[in-house]
This record gives sequence, structure tokens and C-alpha cells, in this order.
Amino acid sequence: MQRAELLAQLGAQRFDVLVIGGGIVGAGIARDAALRGLRVALIEQGDFASGTSSKTSKLIHGGLRYLEHGHLGLVRESLRERRILRRIAPALVTPLSLLLPVFQGDRRAPWMIQLGLWIYALLAWQDRLERYRMVSARQALKLEPALQPEGLRAAGLYADCQMDDARLCLVNILQAVEHGAVCCNYVRFRAFLKTDQRPCGAIGEDVRTGRAYAIQARVVVNATGPWADRIRRFSDAKCPERLAPTKGIHLVLPRAGLRHGLFIQGRRAAGRMLFVLPWGQQTLVGTTESPVGTSLEHLHASAEEVGYLLSEFNRVLPQARMREQDIVGTFAGARPLLGFSGSPQAASREHRLEIDRLGLVSVLGGKYTTSRRMAQQTVDVVVRRYRLAARRCQTARLPLVGGEMDAAEHALRAASALETPALGRLLIRYGPRARELLRLLEEDYSLAQPVCAHHDVLQVELAHALRGELACSITDVLARRTRIVWSACHGLEALPRIAELCQRYGGMGPEEVARQRQEYERCIAESLSFRSE
Repeated sequence: MQRAELLAQLGAQRFDVLVIGGGIVGAGIARDAALRGLRVALIEQGDFASGTSSKTSKLIHGGLRYLEHGHLGLVRESLRERRILRRIAPALVTPLSLLLPVFQGDRRAPWMIQLGLWIYALLAWQDRLERYRMVSARQALKLEPALQPEGLRAAGLYADCQMDDARLCLVNILQAVEHGAVCCNYVRFRAFLKTDQRPCGAIGEDVRTGRAYAIQARVVVNATGPWADRIRRFSDAKCPERLAPTKGIHLVLPRAGLRHGLFIQGRRAAGRMLFVLPWGQQTLVGTTESPVGTSLEHLHASAEEVGYLLSEFNRVLPQARMREQDIVGTFAGARPLLGFSGSPQAASREHRLEIDRLGLVSVLGGKYTTSRRMAQQTVDVVVRRYRLAARRCQTARLPLVGGEMDAAEHALRAASALETPALGRLLIRYGPRARELLRLLEEDYSLAQPVCAHHDVLQVELAHALRGELACSITDVLARRTRIVWSACHGLEALPRIAELCQRYGGMGPEEVARQRQEYERCIAESLSFRSE
């Protein structure tokens, strides 16, 4: 369904549930409620997953480091959700072997790592991806030859899962829409509609046109992550703050030839754990944790933060010799942590569901891995409290990507313009929705060509993002529907062709496309802004 069709429905019906926020939690709530047969609307001020939900370490994991702070319940819940997400989205949530090296001077000794891995394996006994083990320094260097040999004492080997965070959020949105939900990006919340002071909907403004929509709903759910306190104050100006957001940054580096992901003990911030992860053709390094010093809308990586992560990377992998000019890009996001005292590292990643005195439902805190469970609990409470007629939750069983694959594969094999590797990748990434790409190829077989020589992404995928995945801009297409923005060329060489596709499939005029190009180039510049500090 096209965005214009969804917008037309926003003010044309009364919904059971209005969700404010199109990150992974809001998307999950919309999916869950729609699958239960409820009438659902969702509005997001930017693109889906454009905030915190595309600024993660790209992991679905139990949270090994949470064990030392005693958060066993959270780890157990996260590992249970990891198992569910592997089952319902196997193409987007895939196992990744991780090596946890221990060097001289590290805060955590080998015996502590072994104990933590033993507890982790015990909590994950129903979903053991790989048998954990401790290995000697010599064995660790065989497993990962690029590791710094000097001072290496031992290493732990275990597994978690890697994921595509923006796409996992998007497929929740798409499945919600398939089941009747009205999900609109670039619709900014302006105010609540109220009856006897109780929220009964909201005024949403289309960011692209300025048009306002009065969206009526029996229940309003605030799922805006780090922005949740801001929305709560629109309902109750005297409400106390519940969140203490922290900022985390990541570096995107060229592929360092890693065979495993690395989970390393940093030498600053009380030994904070850091990830070094193979990520497609790149390497992902992160993350930091610091107070949000500026507005949530303008977070960026500082030169000091970048220097810290780069030095830690080179300390552990000295042969890579990464320099500042090698950095492909950076991104920064805010974690919606519940208010805490002491170190942010010890703060709980658990969530809380709160209904204020006027009836606004707010989902506070949490982490990406547990978002499906958070959504289920939220819809359970909404259905029970407001006595809505609804089916039971189906989100733990119904696949997000998959089903009817035979028909999709047969149809795609008929497209002679596709080579076998491209065919397989499209089937894995899009599942049955790959048939929509086939229809585009039938209209124009030239779309079977790659976007440019640096990518395996096909032009038909960009056309599909614009026509069938609610992308509204070049940045949406290259930063979230695909990962082209994080490639070495950032897709800049292909911008003329991408501009043509935006006009043809996105309905953009030449002036709009020119503006979108400038916005995209500004996005790239911001990811490298630390160089000018």
C-alpha cells in the first residue's frame, strides 16, 4: 500500500489503538495489535527506525555483560526472545560466533569469563547456538590470527545473533499494514485529542506537506523510546521524568578480515565491554556510553569518542592499522534507559509499562532484543484494561519473513534477468515479497543491474523500496532500506541513477530530488563531522 493511501485513512476512521513512535517497539505493538484484529494506527515523526532503532550494535543477544550486574531475569528473557526471533525471522537474525579475548591488565580474569559463559549457556539451554569454551592464547590466535599476541592470556568462544535492525523494524511495519494497520512515517505528533482530559487520539502533521490529521482512537500508546517523557508531558504536564537517556556511538570501518566477532574489555570507563563485528563488507565497532549532552535530534560522534574506539580497535587488532581517514562513517543513538543512579553501565535495560492518571499508556526503557515481548505485554494490558475484543497474541509464531516461499521462488526463477546468486539473496531478504520485485522487473528488466560496481544491491530493490516499502527519500532508501550509505563510496557514484528512480517510482519532481540529494550528502557529512572538531 502506498503512503498516500495510508495517510487518507488516518482521519477517516476511529481506531482502537494509536501508537506514537515507529521504532522497533512501536512497530512491534502495531504488528501485535493488528494480528489480534484491532484497528491500529501508527505515526512516526521521521522514517521508521530512523532514531534509536537503526543505531544499534546490530545484535540480538542475551547481554552477557548484564550478568555481572545481577540482571539474570533480563538475560533469561533476552535469550528466550533471541530464540523466538530466530524462528520468525531467520533471514534477518543469524548466528554469529564471538571471541572474548583476555589480555594482561584486563579487569576480568579468564576464570570470571568462564564463569559468565557457563551461566550464559545455562540460561540459554533451550537455544544453544554454539557450545561455549575457553581456549588458550595459542588457540585464540589460530581462531583469529589478527589478534594482538602480546599479553594475550586466553579467550572465551560463544555465539549470539547478528541482525539488520532497520529492516527488522520495517518488516514489523509491513506485516502490520498487511493486516490492516495504518502506519505512516513522517507524521509528527502535535497534540492529544482529549475528552474529559483523557487522550482519545492525536493531531498528527504530515512533515512533507504540513497537512494536519485528527486521529481518533480509544487508546493511545506512547512508544517513542528516548522521547517518551516529552510525549508524557503533553498528557500530564506535571508528570515526573522516568528516563535518563544515554548516548552510544559506533564506527564503521573497512572489513578487517575478521573470522569472528570480538567482544573486548576496554581500558577506559571501568573496563566497559566493546564489540568489533564483521558487518557485510565493513567492520562495526562500538559502543560508548555517555550522557546525552545535546538534543536527542542532533546526536553525533565526537572526535574524542571516535579516537577512543579507534585506539581500542588498534590495540586489539594492531595489524589492521586503522587510521581516522579510514573510517567509513559513524552513527550515534540514544538509549531510553530508565532513571538510574551510579554508572550507566550498571543501569538496567529492563522496561516498564506505565499508564498515567489520564489514561496515556507509555512503554519505557527496554532493549531491542526484548521488543517483541514488550509489545506483547503492552497489547495484553491495553486489551484487558479497555476491554477490547481481540484474538490471542500470534507474534511468537507467525513468521516475519517467510511462508509461501515455493511460489515466490518459482516466480523469480522465471525472471531470466537474474543471476542465481542475486536470486538467492532476494529470496532470503524479501521472502514472498520478492514477487513484488519480479513485477517491477517485468516492467523494466534493466532494473536487474546493480546500483553501481561497489554493491550487490540491485536497482529493482531501490525501486521496490520507493513503491512498496514506504520509503520517502534518498536517505530512507540508502540508509535504512539498504546499507549503501555505509559502503566505501556511500553510493555517491550512483546518485544520478538513484535520482531517476526516485522520480519514476517515488513520484518526486526534479526540485524535490535535488533537495533529497543535498539532504543525503548532509547525512554523510554529519557521520564524518568528528573530523572537523
